[in-house]
Amino acid sequence: MWRLTWKRNEHGEVYRHKAQWVVLGNHQEHMLHYYETWASFDIDTAFLHGKMDALVHIKQVKGYEVKGKENWVWRLKKSLYGTKQAPQMWKEKLTVMLSSLGLISAQSDESLLTNSDKSLLLHIHVDDGFVISKLESKILEFLSDLNSLLKLKFKKQPTQHLGYSLTWNKYKLIINQSDLINKLLQKFNMQESNPVKTPCNGNLLSELDPVTTDESIELSGYSIRPGRWHCSALKNLLRYLKGTKNKFLIYNQASSKDPLTGWADSDYANVKDNRKSISGFIVLAFGNPVCWLSKKQSVVAQSTTEADYISMNICTKQLPWLSFVFSNLGIQVVEPTLYNDNSGAVIISKQASLNANTKNIEVRYQYIRDCVMKKLVKVVQVSTKD
Repeated sequence: MWRLTWKRNEHGEVYRHKAQWVVLGNHQEHMLHYYETWASFDIDTAFLHGKMDALVHIKQVKGYEVKGKENWVWRLKKSLYGTKQAPQMWKEKLTVMLSSLGLISAQSDESLLTNSDKSLLLHIHVDDGFVISKLESKILEFLSDLNSLLKLKFKKQPTQHLGYSLTWNKYKLIINQSDLINKLLQKFNMQESNPVKTPCNGNLLSELDPVTTDESIELSGYSIRPGRWHCSALKNLLRYLKGTKNKFLIYNQASSKDPLTGWADSDYANVKDNRKSISGFIVLAFGNPVCWLSKKQSVVAQSTTEADYISMNICTKQLPWLSFVFSNLGIQVVEPTLYNDNSGAVIISKQASLNANTKNIEVRYQYIRDCVMKKLVKVVQVSTKD
């Protein structure tokens, strides 16, 4: 079937129309027409570089039938759009190409690649790549080499990447999603709605706004048989997004000397129907936010100390992995710091064993104590005001 789409610039204006012939991959049978479906890539035209790894036949494209053989079918030689294995086939093809250029995938993330001396960093997602180097000559050399293998379109200073609008100079990078929010407002015919100052619960949110993350929790559990209240709450969230669409995330050049710090907190017994608490954390890299989460805890905490301890544990799961990512980039992080304002939770995290007052905390939340003992994370108490 034909799939018609278009490309937009950072202002939401259409600058290119596209037509794709797509295979109905939902008719494929596992282990017969495809073998591996997982991949960290999801691409458009690049899929045509991958070779089909199974016997797949499709109907001839309407208007392009072979004369006298209109009832015949085509056998796919390339991993056409829509086939289950297309992302995996492309991933394997691209990995070989990038390897030939001296780039190796990081152990922490296959879509993050570096050269041998870490002087060039590349992130690949779908058919979009983002390359970084201190030397412009390195970037131009890489793009030239890759262009000899694949047809590229590139900008020296991109203004859009993965749906984000980018504005940058020598000292800072500014990111927003105003274009995405405008699309949501248009989709639900709410362009003329009045903005509100507070968000509501809902599952339509801007990834850039940590404030709306908590509001996504409640309604995400009502995707089946939603009521009028849920619709009203979703509309309120869209009105909030309209009023905040011009707010940005600003990444300053090393605004802090600490390569990696975490801040964890909790809202004790906030959920009225079951009195579960809400965990929240944010991780900063050199003072800039790189990871955050607001999530309802799966167990009922029996005290503010226990609620904070659970939140600290959730944040701790991110810190060693991010340290690993940094090491793959040539940045060594020694014992990242996790901050929390609850003295009891901080003390528990440093204890070698649990006592009578804390033994009720589930085993799965003891990961933080193990990381502290191994000096993978350092826990520090901080004032609530901070």
